[in-house]
Amino acid sequence: MSTSTVVPPPKLQQQRDPLVFAGRLYIGLMFVFLLLPITTLIVFSFQKNQYASIPGQGWSLRWYEKLFADGALVAALENSLFISPVAATGASILGFFAAYAVHRYSFPGRGVLIGVIMLPMLIPALILGIAFLGLLSRFGLEGHWYSVVIAHIVLVTAPAMAIIQLRLAQMPASLEEAAWNLGATEWQSLTRVVLPYAMSGIAGGWLLAFTFSFDEFIIAWFVCGFTPTLPVSIYAYIVGSADPSLNAMATIIFAVSCLVLLAVELLLIPMLIKGRPRKGEAAVLEAQA
Repeated sequence: MSTSTVVPPPKLQQQRDPLVFAGRLYIGLMFVFLLLPITTLIVFSFQKNQYASIPGQGWSLRWYEKLFADGALVAALENSLFISPVAATGASILGFFAAYAVHRYSFPGRGVLIGVIMLPMLIPALILGIAFLGLLSRFGLEGHWYSVVIAHIVLVTAPAMAIIQLRLAQMPASLEEAAWNLGATEWQSLTRVVLPYAMSGIAGGWLLAFTFSFDEFIIAWFVCGFTPTLPVSIYAYIVGSADPSLNAMATIIFAVSCLVLLAVELLLIPMLIKGRPRKGEAAVLEAQA
């Protein structure tokens, strides 16, 4: 049985060409609108003069040197580099067990559990910050580094769980069944079969949670007290003065965030590829349907 391709009439093709060009132009302008401020910030971080200007008065690393000589910013960076990994680890642990429970079991309130975990991503950060401040103050936990950790774990568990659940959805059920048939307990099959299989998803979830926690400002501003994270300290500097060293700090944060998100993409792409049926498998599925 021969197949033929439908060729649109010349008039219809001519009508589509301007629409395609307009769509591509719109996407290009959107990327320029998003990337131009970031590019300008990076360029200004290497300028020699204190006040940003085009063209500048030369290139220098003086603002990066001043940045690492500032004790307050370095201390805030250390706080973020301590809080974010702890929050990402806690979120990954909770996200793994939640994703496994949702994937493996059917129980009353399953949808409610998913909704509760995803809810912090939908609530405005300002409302969450006020809510966390009131809750932690009631228990005398506000104003410490662990206050930020608790708040960030609640916030970033959802993206970690989403990536881990994506990985668990690709695991054949026969793997656990084979482990049970060989005498493994549920805990042994979980730790020796499921956990190694989901490790790439856990790593991707951890990196994404780390990025969200590292860049988060509003909730940390409400609950951090005298243990400011890096975004909170940057905000304090912006309010006080326009220090060009902040351009250097923002450039470093942008570079680190891009590297972490690139690592997440490198972990996600193989999972997405494995999740797609091959051509032969797709033909079999269509025939069965």
